[in-house]
Amino acid sequence: MKEHPSLLDTLDQVRYDGVACLAAIIQKPGPGVHVRVRHAQVLEGVGLEGDHRKKDWWKGKRIPEREITAISREVLDVIGASFEVPGDNLILEGVDLRQLKEGSLIQIGSSVILKRARKLHRPCGLFAERISEEARQAVSELQLRGALFSVVRGGMITQGDSVHTMENQ
Repeated sequence: MKEHPSLLDTLDQVRYDGVACLAAIIQKPGPGVHVRVRHAQVLEGVGLEGDHRKKDWWKGKRIPEREITAISREVLDVIGASFEVPGDNLILEGVDLRQLKEGSLIQIGSSVILKRARKLHRPCGLFAERISEEARQAVSELQLRGALFSVVRGGMITQGDSVHTMENQ
């Protein structure tokens, strides 16, 4: 009898072979409310226009450099979660967010530039509630939860925009 691979094993084999692009944009107009949009304005010092004002807070404290959150489409595909479920602003395709070091820059479309935060994006209890405890544990162990970003240069983003990693200068 053939054994089925565990979620951890399957996630460990994820490949980011596609063209790097913005697969989806998720606005967070209120706590726990995640709305998929086609376009969004990205604001320096804020994140996505239309997000609720406490979205960069955790346990009563503001988290610096958490203006934008992102996760990879490839990870969501493996864990079986739709784009809106985890609550990240950006769903990136073809980008292994683990490879972005602290201070790394990414450009989305022709104008928006984001800077990778010092703090890791870790899966919380809400992640387990929304998806599963098994997914939370596997994503945590492999550091596949995604990344936190601050906005270096704002502008308009559109689903399907190209994503480029840049050297921090």
